[in-house]
Amino acid sequence: MKKFIAVCLIFTLILGLFVIPVDSYASQTKETVKVNVDGTEYDVKVLNHDYENNMYISLNDMAYALKDTKRAYEVEWTTKDGQTCIVLKEGSVSKEDQDEDTSDKEDEKEDDDQDNKVNYTRKRFLINIGGNDYSFYMIPVSDKDNKDCYVNLGEFALATNMDVSCYDNKVYINSKGQFDFNKYDLLGSGIPYMADSCLVGDATTGVIYYSENADEIVSIASTTKLMTYLIIREAILDGRLSESDTVTFSEEASEISKSSNGVIRVEPGQTAYITDVIKGMLICSSNECSLALAEKLCGSEEAFVELMNQKAVSIGLSGDVKFYNPHGLPVYEDDVLTTKKQNHLTANDMFKLASYILDKHPEITDITSIKKTKLESFSNFEAVNTNILLYNVPGCVGLKTGTTDKAQSCLVSAYETEDNAGNTHYIVTVVYGAENSQTQSYTSLVLMRYGIQRFNTITLGLVPDSGKPQEIPDDLEGLIGAVVNTARRNAK
Repeated sequence: MKKFIAVCLIFTLILGLFVIPVDSYASQTKETVKVNVDGTEYDVKVLNHDYENNMYISLNDMAYALKDTKRAYEVEWTTKDGQTCIVLKEGSVSKEDQDEDTSDKEDEKEDDDQDNKVNYTRKRFLINIGGNDYSFYMIPVSDKDNKDCYVNLGEFALATNMDVSCYDNKVYINSKGQFDFNKYDLLGSGIPYMADSCLVGDATTGVIYYSENADEIVSIASTTKLMTYLIIREAILDGRLSESDTVTFSEEASEISKSSNGVIRVEPGQTAYITDVIKGMLICSSNECSLALAEKLCGSEEAFVELMNQKAVSIGLSGDVKFYNPHGLPVYEDDVLTTKKQNHLTANDMFKLASYILDKHPEITDITSIKKTKLESFSNFEAVNTNILLYNVPGCVGLKTGTTDKAQSCLVSAYETEDNAGNTHYIVTVVYGAENSQTQSYTSLVLMRYGIQRFNTITLGLVPDSGKPQEIPDDLEGLIGAVVNTARRNAK
């Protein structure tokens, strides 16, 4: 009898996990929030996608809320390169649109009550803001024959560079200010904890602006290919390989291409120009291309992996670095109880590796900054870059994405800029262990914007015009620059 009661209790507890509502889970709820723009409040429709406060905001409603500001825009739908593109054109929404938005709220409320629980799907769209193309996962909807799209509030703030804050279920917009946050805003937002490990810093000087768990060992998936590129590039420069060489694909490389991990379908004995193979590896993350390059240089994958691990030591990476292959896929040991090994290092190690490559071989960015290209050697295969930051951060020049079950979603990014003397600097972000590609790109986007802001403040002495308290620069040069810049702005 006691056993029966215990089983019943356990069953009841398990059942309770499914039937008791969890406050933080919101399915997809459609509701209205107050948006305060420069002191005036508007009702704006939002969707909480899957979770409460994961707020996606109506582009049409925001256009109406911003109509009397310098940030006013109209929404135009078009296509670009075969992809749906939403253009935010400068100018206020029409009077007809305004009348429609200010119509009887009771009818809208009734519709909302009937359709409060919705099942909209996020889709990747291009959105053009101020002449720049961004790429976000947005939610398209149709309300009363009115086409609309809902965009993540944080991404909207970053793309429009507006001073936006949100608390007590109300959104506040200072249309005259710029998006700005300091280290404490970053920590308070919880953004760094959306990944297992992250880092942002100036790769040119080695100054790290922010890091979280950067010494933790993590699986690195296809970001491995940065080390593979380094080995191949140095082999080309010292004459062991030539840019005019062709690469022959082995049986093993062909098998990868035909598996679920394949990107470009190849046959055993098929050849391709080495330049196309390198592009295939870096742009669309071709695992078969990575293996083919390793076999081209060393004759075997094993010999190439030895070079990778030796190179890690020679450039000063930590003892936590270990490569098992040139592409980043899991390696299964040959045993009855097989185990899965994956290339691993720390975010600090990857920052050092990326810094080394950008210092010695900045030409890598000629490839990693390409959004889309055709590879002649592979029957004009269209290679599409998997790094969304190329769209979302003007000036981003790469570097590499990565995904496996264990590593989850990873991204190493680089932003090219200059100091006051005209010297090139690269701001690098490293994100490992994000739960999906959208979280990975969003975390990287926020960190990159923070890194750019820190570089502008510390190195250039520029202070964002947001009216918010500023973080004091760490060094004397940055402090002087910030004071001078503030004086110039106040004198205008």
